[in-house]
Amino acid sequence: MSKNDEFFHKNEYLAYTKERGFIMKNIIRKSITVITVFAIMLTLAMPVTAEAATKKAPKLNKSKVTLTITKKKTKPTVQLKVKNTAGKKVKWTSSNKKVVTVSAKGKVTAKKKGSAVVKAKVGNRTLKCKVTVKDTRKNTSNKPNRNTDENNSNTDNSNTTCQHKWVTKSVDEEVTVIGCQCACGEIFENSEDWHEHRIAAGLNHEHGHGSFSDVDVTKTVTKTYEYCEKCGVRK
Repeated sequence: MSKNDEFFHKNEYLAYTKERGFIMKNIIRKSITVITVFAIMLTLAMPVTAEAATKKAPKLNKSKVTLTITKKKTKPTVQLKVKNTAGKKVKWTSSNKKVVTVSAKGKVTAKKKGSAVVKAKVGNRTLKCKVTVKDTRKNTSNKPNRNTDENNSNTDNSNTTCQHKWVTKSVDEEVTVIGCQCACGEIFENSEDWHEHRIAAGLNHEHGHGSFSDVDVTKTVTKTYEYCEKCGVRK
């Protein structure tokens, strides 16, 4: 091969190599651009979707409320509202009507000291608000107190306030708690009992126990409290 031929082939090879490198650089550059644009679009789209879903979900205006009974306000109230109902009807219930009641429009009224859970059911979604009722009124009685001196005379000039004599007493009372109803229909007092039921059913290869819904469960419990044997008021 002559020097001219060798020179020609060498230049041809260099030109081919440069052209190939240029093509590969363009392919890599375009691929990086496409991937970057796609990543930016995905990042911008995700928060918007999550935010939209949050806005559409039904939501209670309060999740925890404290109502205080006073001499001037014996039946304090609070108005609960559900946002984003999408036109669906709201069903209101109270876990303990002796403590608080709730109207069909979500108005909660305190009855006596204690706590209860007010639930708002919208479609297949249940929203909850814990309501605590306090009572600041003093326990009074028209019965005269029994504080007497050695002459059996009343030492307290005020007969309107009972000088309480507390004694302990145990009683059985019915209470309503929020329990769980398995998809199979069986009702449990708490999710732990339902979970054990589900595991046992799985070991026996039984189906239809994969979910549960909240349900009111009434049960009898023994409560111990102190009451005044003079006027009968509870402590």
